[in-house]
Amino acid sequence: MPNMSYCRFQNTKPDLTDCLEALRDEESLSEEEARAGRRMFTEFLEFCEDMDIIDGFDRVGMEAMFEALCRDN
Repeated sequence: MPNMSYCRFQNTKPDLTDCLEALRDEESLSEEEARAGRRMFTEFLEFCEDMDIIDGFDRVGMEAMFEALCRDN
């Protein structure tokens, strides 16, 4: 069920924190989760580029990070 507009960021923040913690802890991810993580981070970082928040990001490094965490390797 989608988040209501008045609380979408509040509802999403704990999930984002959980995702970041899993990456920091280098938890193994299924191939499906690694693919979803790559898509999510790519979309967010491209948004940041488009909004001139960042100048760019290391796409290859990000791909490598998710590839290394993929337990199906």
